[in-house]
Amino acid sequence: MGAKRAEAVATRLSEATDWNRLLQLATHHRVRGPLYRGLASLCPDRVPADVQDGLESTARAAALQNKFLIGEMGRVQSLLTDAGVQSLAFKGPVLAYTVYRDGRYRHTGDIDLMVRPADFEHAKLLLLQDEYRPFRDQTASLLDRLGVYLNQQTALIRGSTFAIDLHASLTPIVHASGAQFEDLWGRSVRKAVEDACVRLLHPRDRLLMLCQQAIKNRWNRLKYTCDVAECLWATDDLDWRALWDEAQRTAQARLLLTNLFITRELFQTPLPDFVHAEIERDRHAKRIGRWGVRKLQSGLSSVGVSVSERMWLYWTVQDTVSHSIHYAGYSLVRNLWEQAQHVRSALRGS
Repeated sequence: MGAKRAEAVATRLSEATDWNRLLQLATHHRVRGPLYRGLASLCPDRVPADVQDGLESTARAAALQNKFLIGEMGRVQSLLTDAGVQSLAFKGPVLAYTVYRDGRYRHTGDIDLMVRPADFEHAKLLLLQDEYRPFRDQTASLLDRLGVYLNQQTALIRGSTFAIDLHASLTPIVHASGAQFEDLWGRSVRKAVEDACVRLLHPRDRLLMLCQQAIKNRWNRLKYTCDVAECLWATDDLDWRALWDEAQRTAQARLLLTNLFITRELFQTPLPDFVHAEIERDRHAKRIGRWGVRKLQSGLSSVGVSVSERMWLYWTVQDTVSHSIHYAGYSLVRNLWEQAQHVRSALRGS
């Protein structure tokens, strides 16, 4: 953070009166960790003691949770590897330690692991044998299997402590863009994180994954854009040309430009000149980006989005017409599946 921006924050803090509102917004946007870090590093003397204590308590809890989860992540990856199943860890505690560089600054609720699609059922069986169980009571009905296929993931829990989202893809099937497992695995890195040794996405793939997470959640929380900004700041040797080539190759170019536009507007992240030029050249990326900025600045109402907005967003962010058609087709199937789920729930309730 530059001196000018730090001074602006300090000025705002000197004028602050409604600290409850600030904490409410930070909780809503799931950025209490970054808020705590920023306040502690800039001007802790201007923060009320009770506010500072509350944020510090949240940070300690996040650190403890991340330490537990990263240990379990390493154990589960070793279990899968011993059975011949390759897996990649992403999001969650991985981001806390490799992007935020401290378990205190990013709250995590579960573990995310991606396996090769052909290994998905085998990996799930291994976890079930390891005392994990489905997050919700499920049957082997066609409707349940369709849901797993559409979401490309299933949720499992062990005891009351650990939860794993097992993925066959980084994104639901409705989004056709993104690299395949083989490419991601070939570029992946093995790294010691805390006391665990885990297999992680390459920093370039990590950034594109975070952009996918932001669009998947329609920028309903500041957390997703904060993740992208932190990723940019943490990757000192990011090869921007290689990133841009990969985004184009995997049909994620507009997705990347949109997220970089929002991150630049909200966090003033520095971007190469050619990226600024690409953003200016893509009017759809700018239009979606301005929509995302307005949404994030709308306070506690940032979560809601109409069906028409959602359709426009996902249709427009695609790089090609064929990807837009892919989205439209699978979106129709997903909507029908959601309606069938509601009907089944209503029948069970009656």
